[in-house]
Amino acid sequence: MRQMKPRATTGSRSAATAAGRAKAKQRTPQSRTEWRTYKRSRLPRDDEGVSYLDRVRNFFPFRRPILTLTLSLVVAGTVAGVIAGGHVTKLLTGAESAMEEKFVGIGFAIDGIALAGNQRTTRDAAFAALGVGKGESIFALSPGEARAKLLRLPWVADAEVRRQFPDGVSIRLIEKRPFALWRSANSVVVVERSGAVITAAKADSFPRLPMLAGAGAPQAAAPFIDALGPLKAVSARIQSVERVGERRWDLILNGGVTVKLPEEGWAAQLAELERLIVEKGILERDIEIIDLRYPDNFVFRLHNGDSRPVPRERRA
Repeated sequence: MRQMKPRATTGSRSAATAAGRAKAKQRTPQSRTEWRTYKRSRLPRDDEGVSYLDRVRNFFPFRRPILTLTLSLVVAGTVAGVIAGGHVTKLLTGAESAMEEKFVGIGFAIDGIALAGNQRTTRDAAFAALGVGKGESIFALSPGEARAKLLRLPWVADAEVRRQFPDGVSIRLIEKRPFALWRSANSVVVVERSGAVITAAKADSFPRLPMLAGAGAPQAAAPFIDALGPLKAVSARIQSVERVGERRWDLILNGGVTVKLPEEGWAAQLAELERLIVEKGILERDIEIIDLRYPDNFVFRLHNGDSRPVPRERRA
């Protein structure tokens, strides 16, 4: 049969209550510091709905969070001022210079710079773009920055810069290809096949390049110049190729003879001009203008001002 425990007497319950109060008293903080620590430990967790103000108070370990925040802003402003004033940069630059001097002392000084692929880019211009010279630390050279500077040179289409340890630097250039000269206003420039301007130039520096003139001529010239290639008689006598109204071409031949070409079908008329020169000897006559724009006639204007239309030959 189960035995029943006797109930605690009133005296024993009083003793237990007193002991509990004594333990609670021991857990109660006595000083201000202990009280603040106690309050923070009693705050609910973030997932128990703690308020924003309580989180801010709990974040700052000091009694005055606004003062702490102000001091933090002052320190941050001071650091930003030091950086903006260039003091950090000067310090880093000085440290970098000292390090580069050490590398020079142990055999990493640039002793030779090899340049390849340059025809019109001078060695002085290429070396100046490097930003470093012989005797300086090889680590002072940034290949990426040097390449970017080389690409700013007028004749450079592409460039490769490499450090060859311990004391060498190599530069390889790919230069732009001149396609024609373009006379605009009072200047002459060299242009690429795409029509992009390379640099200013003297006409006698590129005697084999065709001379273009007129607005829009560089951008439209490539197919026209290509078509002139097989026409030896015409090509040998051309002084300049002029774009008229950004629509059609005129040829200026030796002796000041002007050949007017149509807006469409100009390739066929170039071939006809080749035939007139070779078979008919048309340029041996006193002609100032040859107008090939009419489908049924050639129109020849003489130096005295007379114009003579000549019927075209019909071919089977």
